[in-house]
Order: sequence, then C-alpha cells, then structure tokens
Amino acid sequence: MWKWIKKQGTKIINKLFFTNIGGDYVGRDKIVHEHYEYKEKVFENLTPMADAKPVWYFTGRETELDSLRKGIGQGEKAVLVSGMGGIGKTQICRTLYQEYLTGKGKGLFSHIGYFTYDTDLGTTLVNGMGIHISSDEEENREAAWGKLYDVSRTGRLLLFVDNFNNSLQADPDMERLCRLQGALVVSSRRKSLGDFLKPYPIGFLSMEECRKIYEKIQKEGGRIVHEEETGSLCYIIEKLAGFHTITVEFLSFLARTKHWDADRLRQELEQKGFRLQFHKDGEKAKNIQESYEALYDLSELSEGEKNILEAFSVFPYLPLDFETLNRWLLKDAGAGEEDDIIEGLYQKGWLQFFGEQDSYAMHPVFAKFIYDKCKPAAEGHMGMIEACEDDIRIPKDGYVLECQKYLPFAMELMNKIKIDEGEVWRGFSGHIAKSLSYAGMYKSAERIYEEIKRNCEGELGERHPDTEGSYNNLAYVYVRQGKYREAEELFRKALKIREEIVRERHPGTASSYDNQASLYAIQGKYKKAEELYRKALEIRKEIVGERHPDTASSYNNLASLYASQEKYKEAEELYRKALKIREEMQGERHPDTEGSYNNLAYVYAIQGKYKEAEELYRKALKISGEILGERHLSTADSYDNLAYVYDSQGKYKEAEELYRKALKIREEMQGGEASGYSV
Repeated sequence: MWKWIKKQGTKIINKLFFTNIGGDYVGRDKIVHEHYEYKEKVFENLTPMADAKPVWYFTGRETELDSLRKGIGQGEKAVLVSGMGGIGKTQICRTLYQEYLTGKGKGLFSHIGYFTYDTDLGTTLVNGMGIHISSDEEENREAAWGKLYDVSRTGRLLLFVDNFNNSLQADPDMERLCRLQGALVVSSRRKSLGDFLKPYPIGFLSMEECRKIYEKIQKEGGRIVHEEETGSLCYIIEKLAGFHTITVEFLSFLARTKHWDADRLRQELEQKGFRLQFHKDGEKAKNIQESYEALYDLSELSEGEKNILEAFSVFPYLPLDFETLNRWLLKDAGAGEEDDIIEGLYQKGWLQFFGEQDSYAMHPVFAKFIYDKCKPAAEGHMGMIEACEDDIRIPKDGYVLECQKYLPFAMELMNKIKIDEGEVWRGFSGHIAKSLSYAGMYKSAERIYEEIKRNCEGELGERHPDTEGSYNNLAYVYVRQGKYREAEELFRKALKIREEIVRERHPGTASSYDNQASLYAIQGKYKKAEELYRKALEIRKEIVGERHPDTASSYNNLASLYASQEKYKEAEELYRKALKIREEMQGERHPDTEGSYNNLAYVYAIQGKYKEAEELYRKALKISGEILGERHLSTADSYDNLAYVYDSQGKYKEAEELYRKALKIREEMQGGEASGYSV
C-alpha cells in the first residue's frame, strides 16, 4: 500500500510564464493550489498506455515461460532475458506482462509496469509512467524514481524493461533499478549485465514451434498447410531460415501473399540464394542483411511500397495508428487511402499489425536492413516531414499531450534522414525542440536549439530576425534550468537585434522585453522587471490598441509581478483589465480567458474574498471541462483551486470531494503521481 502525505496547510503556487518570440502562446497564466490527500491502492498498472501485447500468432516458448514464472514466483529479484535479435524476447516479456496484469499479477503483485527502453532509463521511466509533474526534466525523473521507491516497499512490484541494449557503464540507473524491492525482468541482446541480473538465455524455437507459427499465419490467410508440404517446410525452417523466429514469420507472410505452397517457396528462395546460417551460440555466420535483400527483390514492390518501407525503417519500434500513417505517408508514395497500400505491406509480411489500436510497426530486424540498403533521403519524404511537423506543432491553447506522442518519431526523422540545414531543417528542428521544452525535457531541447543558433549565425548572420528568435528560444530553456547568466546574455543579444534591425516600436520587441522581464522577475529583480513589462505594455497599446489579447497579456504579466510581491490590490486591478479584454476579444470559452478567471480568483482567495473566488473558479472549471474534457490535467487544477476555496472556509466535505476528483484525474494521466503542478 502507498499513501499521499497531506502537508501542514495548503500552499498556493503562483506561476509566471514566458512569452515566446513572435507572440506564440507558451503556457497558462493560472494559479494552482497544492494539496495531497491519503489514498490507498490495491492493484495498479504503472504504465496504462503501454502497448505491450504479443503478436496474435505467438506460440511455443512454454519451457522458457515456465522457468521465468517459477523464478518470479520464488522471488528472484532480477532476471535478464538475453538472446539475439528477432527470436522472440519481446514476445516472451509481453506474454508474461499480460498474464500478470490480467490474472496472476492481481494476487502476487500490487504494482506492475512495462517499459520499452528509450535513450536512457530515466527518460524511459518518465515516459512510460507519463509523469510530467514539473517543467524541470530532472524533477520528473526523480518523481518517477520516487514513485517506484514508494510502491516497491512492500516487495510486490513487478517491472518489465524491454530491449535494454546499453551497458551498465553507459546507463548506471539500471543498477539502481535492480536494487528496488520486487521483481524485474529485462530483455536485451547482451548476454550479461554483470551480477545484478540472473541470465535467462533464449535460444531458437524448436521445429515444431516454428511450424506452428508458420501454419497459424497461413491459416489466418485462409490456407491450410498440407502434409505433403512437410518436407519442404522443415527444410526451409532449418536450412534456409535457421530457426530464426522473425524470418519464419516473414516467410509465411510472403508465401501467403504469393499464394505459394512450401514447395514453391523453397524453390524461389533457393533460386535467390536465400540462406541464414548461425553458429550454435546464436551468432550470425552470414550477414543477415545480404539474405534479406534477396527477399526484398523477391517481393516485387512498387515504388510507392518501397517509399513507405523506407519511412518505417526510420521510425522507432513503436506502433503508429493507421490514420496518422495515411496522413504522413500516402502523399510521398503517390497513393490514396483506397489503395490499401499499408495493409498490403502487412499482408506481405513487412509490417506488424496491432489490432486493438489499429496500428502498424516494423520489426527492427527489417528496419535495419531496409535503412542500410535504401539510405532514405529527405527529397523522397518531404510529405512525411511536413505532416510530422504539423502534428508536433504546439497548439494555440498551449496543451501538448496529443502532439508529444509523435516526438519519438520526429526525433528519429531528424536523426536518420539528412535534411539540408536550411529553412526546412530549422523549422522542423525548432518544432521538435519546442515540444521537448513543453514536455520539460530541457537538456534535449537545449542541444537542438544550440544547433539552430549555430546554423542561423553561420547561414544568416547575427543581425537577422531568425537568429534573434534562436537566441530567445535557447535563452528560454536556459532559464528553465536555472542558467540565468547564459539566458540574460542571449536575451540582451535578441533585444539588441530587435531594437536595431526591426525597430523598437514593434510587437516582437515587446515580446523581447517580456522575456527579459520574466528573467528578472524569477531572480526577484522586481524593479527592473516592472520597467520592461511597462515598456512592452506601452508598445502594445500603441500598435495593437487597448482591446487586444497581446495587451491583455501585458496586463497579466504586470499583475503577476505585483501578486508575487503581495501587492494584491494592484494585481487585482490589472487582472480585471486583462479579463475584460479577453472576454470581449476572445470570448468566455477560451483558454486565455480561463487563465484570467483563475488569476483573478487567486487574488480574491488570498484576500479572503471566497464568494467572488468561488464564482470565478467555477467558470474556469466549466471552461476546462467543456474544452479540454474531464480527464485533463488543467481540469484537475481547476478542481484543486475550487476545493482550496472550500477548504479555506472549513467546508471540508465539499473540498474533499473535489480534491479526490483532481487526484483521480492525475492518477490516470500521470501514472498515479499526484501533484498540484501543471506542465
């Protein structure tokens, strides 16, 4: 069992947000009340969004599964499922995970999770559990570790980490994970990870198990493998496929698509010289890529099909839904939805299909040889790059849950497809960095923004608006990491460009003043911050007028500055002005207006004007629920805010009900980590 600890007194958090160059909307200017309450858990899936089901034709491996079940049941702390790529380690782990999640786990374990390794273990845990409680990447990592430490104290924790192909030296957090109380199953191509994990080497499937996989795939396609084909089928499995699981699967899909029996498949393979050979310990004796290239020729793919396979070879090994694939890939392939080209590639065995999510992925074994052979270039995939860029673009309302799921794909595109470092590259990379920044992954965003800055300085020179934008963006991530000196230098450079090149009386210059002022505000230099905020306000009133959303933002910035200094009357007056403009110009059902309701309600609540605060908090809650839905972190914040008003008045029953609603949302959306902070 684990519990939240309620702190002495409820703490009000007032957040200051930054304004991005060009006036892009960056974040909510809202106030959140921090509250923790007791909550008991009986059984929890730590990774509810994990797509971890074995393929429908998985079979065999009963000996390996029984050994692992026995070890887990007897309390083996950490085991390593090791073996070469493409022989079914992932499917074994997924099968066990589903067993313990849906059956045995509810008796043996209180918490269970499945993680697909990505970059490093800290990132893997944060993304797997969906813990984004802070704008600081390290805080998210420690929150993830804190959750695991908390739930592991009973010893009833079971974790799976798939495809850990790093060393302990490269990622020492694996050693940290092994020391948790509970059970851990790790799959890896590495034969050993020191003394921390007991090795469970996985070898090749038996002839009988390989035949079952082959026959299942054939049967699903409406064909029965006849007895007279047995000789050729066994020859193919043993002599040509070398008992390699993923190859047996691929050959069965190929034969099904071509309407070949085993005799014809054997004939075709031998004509092409296809033969995989392995040493007894599982190491390859012949380059698998050379053999697969023979099948690439056999498949007689159209140019459109090749284009789509090239795209899949760049993607991470994560399922992508059919609708997104159509939007990203069909234009470059010269195909329409009616062509069913992606479904056709699945039927030919090139892709894996995940039915419950209507999604497709390509096994890494295929992806590697296609990528190495084809070397995908940007020229053939501009439609995909543009569509991906659209999907990771931060929406106007500032919420990024939807676009962040595409980040792993966007980052692989950037890393694996050579895009000339011009305007297209800067735009695509910039959107990736911005989305990373919103997700609190500031170090990753910083690296990309630094590359963009160097490119702008080299290609465009220091006195260019795009270079100024790169200074502002990099400075922003510096600020979020507490690197104030570096940020201030860049903000000054950006402001100088604005004042000299663009002209002082320009909306972009006002944004630069806001950036510099926000930095001062964070450092407690309120006088300097106020001076710059007022300059920005004057520019906006002169250029866009009093009744404009940008002017409302300036009023809001000044009001937040006053609120930070406990000058609540001055803050209240300016928050009222911002709210009036937003209601008139953007309407009551707009995220900015909701932010103003929260802000004004905050200064009411802090002054004890609970009736006025309650009215505004209810309006904010209604907007959040209608626009963003009940299961959204902003809605949880609104419940917390309204609960705080009740709590402050001693209406504990009403407050508890709302706090519980907020907690439930956060448990669902953040993997169980309750917090009053919003991203």
